[in-house]
Amino acid sequence: MFKLDIGVNDAPLTKSAMELQRRHIPFALVLTATRLAQRVKEGELSVLKKRLDRPTPTTLNSLFVKAATTRGKPAQVYFKDQWTSGIPADTYLQQAVFGGLRPHKRFEKSLIARGIMRAGQYALPSASFLNQYGNVSRGTMTKVLSGLGAAESGRGYAANATDSKRSMSKGNRRFFGGVVGDETGVWERMNTKWGDAVRPVFIFSDGPPGYRTIFPFFKIAENIVKANKDQEFAGALGQAMATARP
Repeated sequence: MFKLDIGVNDAPLTKSAMELQRRHIPFALVLTATRLAQRVKEGELSVLKKRLDRPTPTTLNSLFVKAATTRGKPAQVYFKDQWTSGIPADTYLQQAVFGGLRPHKRFEKSLIARGIMRAGQYALPSASFLNQYGNVSRGTMTKVLSGLGAAESGRGYAANATDSKRSMSKGNRRFFGGVVGDETGVWERMNTKWGDAVRPVFIFSDGPPGYRTIFPFFKIAENIVKANKDQEFAGALGQAMATARP
């Protein structure tokens, strides 16, 4: 979250104009902070689209602006920190903003809890299972967990595949975990015209993926504020004086 708390000391006022304009400053500062926050949002989204690989509409729509108030609350630019379901943007964008090693995802924790993957391993998806945004869909991960008997891990509902006719018709039992050749991971059984085969869904690595900072959220915001603060304040103060009651 980036906060814009504009104060009187930030206002580029001359001494002679101070008394005349003093009563209009509080509103002008609130308006300045809010307009700068809107600029920050636009700038952040522009960089986000360029730096992230195929960001989803959910990611792009999760950036919000909260207006400043005359009661002292600063303007804010922030990514939504909770959803009714799924992982919020402010969580999965942490590596893009700060860099560093990726923590385990919920999917991986389920594999570890079931004993399919070791605690120090990470599941790296096969390219053939990535959607148009470069991610494995939630539906695919649910099917995989169901087929592996890991869908109930910490979730409180029965979603694992069984030998029932209804369950078998979904085909989730085609997924299994184990070693194929020299690789350990999650695999899918396939029927081809050449006979039975398997293909990788996730390959397990022995260490966490590392990321460099590709979306310096706070630096972008600071640069936008620095470049536009004086201009926005001048416009806000002019509007405040023009619309004020005599």
